Amino acid sequence: MASQQIVCPNCGEIVPASDINIMALMAKCAGCDHVFSISPQAARSEPQETAPSRPSGVTHETGMSGELILKLSWFHAALFGLLFFCIAWDAFLIFWYSIALFGPAKPGNGFDLIMVVFPIGHVAVGVALTYYLVAGFLNKTKVMVDFESLTVSHGPIPWRGNRSLRREDVKEIELEFGGVSRNNLTTTMTVSAHHVDGRQVVLLNSLPDRQAEYVAWHLADALKVPLVRGKTPRLPEVPMFLRKFLGAGRTHDDVSNM
Repeated sequence: MASQQIVCPNCGEIVPASDINIMALMAKCAGCDHVFSISPQAARSEPQETAPSRPSGVTHETGMSGELILKLSWFHAALFGLLFFCIAWDAFLIFWYSIALFGPAKPGNGFDLIMVVFPIGHVAVGVALTYYLVAGFLNKTKVMVDFESLTVSHGPIPWRGNRSLRREDVKEIELEFGGVSRNNLTTTMTVSAHHVDGRQVVLLNSLPDRQAEYVAWHLADALKVPLVRGKTPRLPEVPMFLRKFLGAGRTHDDVSNM
């Protein structure tokens, strides 16, 4: 059975058994003198002693001052299919507007104005898909833990989801089921940080399970906080031929919600 530990919600230190009153469900942290109530949910398993093996798509670096730096590539093979689709979509819109704006004028019937206004929604879709495509080929997510903070950033193409937390404000790291990848029907996970004020801050979303496990383990290890794993629902087994048809060899899912 895995060892159980009570962690101080104020400073994150592990509370020794001698400072825990089981009958009263109370504990006192020797490090900061914080007195708090405990419950069965307060007992958390220690992260596994051996770090998980590094999956593809993740780069692990150590900074000059010992910082933990993890980089996750956004690239996956499905982007090539989207590339050809975007080329066809954008080429059609360019052709359409070249006729609407520079074709023979037809005064009196307003047809040129209709040609300009009608595909506005298609233009919005084209811009969004092209932006996502460029980000997928170029972007990486950088997760860094230094002596002061935990930061998550995406670039070089600007993207939502950047995070910055003081490391002393992180009480624990949680790894939980995120869903099923629409690309290859594999499990995706969400990595979150539990703030000392009670908030749950999502750090990374829709990561392949092995990448999420690797990132969460090393974050918990670098921050010296517990790693909590949520329950993963039992999913029906997908036939191998269907997984191959849908592209099971892809190594990275959409990280657009990070």
